[in-house]
Amino acid sequence: MKTQNSTPSSALPRFFLLYLGALVALGPVAMDAYLPALPSMADALGVPIAVLNASISTFLVGFALGQLMGGPISDQVGRKTVCVVGTGLFIIASGAIALSDSAKVINLWRLLQAFGGGFATITAMAQVRDSYPAEEIGRRFATVMMVMMIAPVIAPLIGTGLLHFGWRSIFIFQVLYALAMLVIMLSMIPETLTEPRQKLSLGRVVSQYRAILLHRYQGQLLALRFALCIGSAAGVLLIFVTHSSFMYMSYFGVSETAFSLLFGLNAIGLIAANSLSARLLSVMPAMKLFAISVLVQAVVVVLLTILAWLETLSLALAVPLIILSVSCVGVSNPAGMTRFMAMFPPHRGGSAAAIQTVSMFVLGSGMGALGSVFYDGTLKPVMVVMLISVVFSVALLLTLRPLHQGNDGADNNAA
Repeated sequence: MKTQNSTPSSALPRFFLLYLGALVALGPVAMDAYLPALPSMADALGVPIAVLNASISTFLVGFALGQLMGGPISDQVGRKTVCVVGTGLFIIASGAIALSDSAKVINLWRLLQAFGGGFATITAMAQVRDSYPAEEIGRRFATVMMVMMIAPVIAPLIGTGLLHFGWRSIFIFQVLYALAMLVIMLSMIPETLTEPRQKLSLGRVVSQYRAILLHRYQGQLLALRFALCIGSAAGVLLIFVTHSSFMYMSYFGVSETAFSLLFGLNAIGLIAANSLSARLLSVMPAMKLFAISVLVQAVVVVLLTILAWLETLSLALAVPLIILSVSCVGVSNPAGMTRFMAMFPPHRGGSAAAIQTVSMFVLGSGMGALGSVFYDGTLKPVMVVMLISVVFSVALLLTLRPLHQGNDGADNNAA
């Protein structure tokens, strides 16, 4: 069944998908430009690098919380209002970090920065669902994510370059980037949700999530399982991001500049995978593509874990295998999001997107923190938590057989 567009395409600017990709990139910009600065910041603030490393997991948790609240609230009051408020919080927190002299204070502001970023960026996927028929959203999601993936390529290089002017300049850059997103949203992007606006009700958030989680497909409760399956597969990317500084700079001993380049290779792999996903989604069912990418990722992570456990994992082997495992997310995420979002009508797009995206951040940050708890100076804990993540994803995939039998359009019983 075709879903009618909520917003006429003629009302959208030509750069609409490019803008949404840049908006979603707010998270990677805040995360990845910061990574090369961690050693310098620790020295400048007189604290162990582990104190600032904690802010990575803090950021992921705050980002997830922002999305968890922003998604259903955007279903009530509209996408634009939520995006403006979230971006404003991000700007305030980023400016405060640039003025801070305490690692503890910075970690607190990072939490607010992440919350604002998540609150704003969760609206992007909902805006795609609002604006295009269900059968088109796969290619649109892939385009948005392909643009977004440019940020991890550029951000570490920008962060490294800005370090010459001091670590504070990185957060000033983040203020300017978010300010540009805010100006464009206010002046050029229309409201995409055409359902009647509602009064803000935090109590209604629970009922919105209940409607998503209790949605039945062929008589089965598949939504939560599917969201966790997508999230655990994508969690490999977040586990890598959390531990990338340790893996490359501490364990393999590469320089800050080399780290930025190696980190950027993973982003290039993600961009290529997203481009491939956009092409494949036009000729292959989204669920089949999702399943293939999850299984390929599992095989690669198993190989990485074996090599790490035998302590035979060299930099030359680690780089291509990590790129491949991370790049699988560039295929699984658009494909999985396409099938998941098509299960629900546009007016529930914010809540649905939040459940799917938050599952990724919760699982990814949780697994990343678990790897830190069992830190022993080797790559074993990191690879083991990656292995746990993909095993969980494959196990959940096996319970989603009914979704393989359906089409990628909106489900008839979605209401």
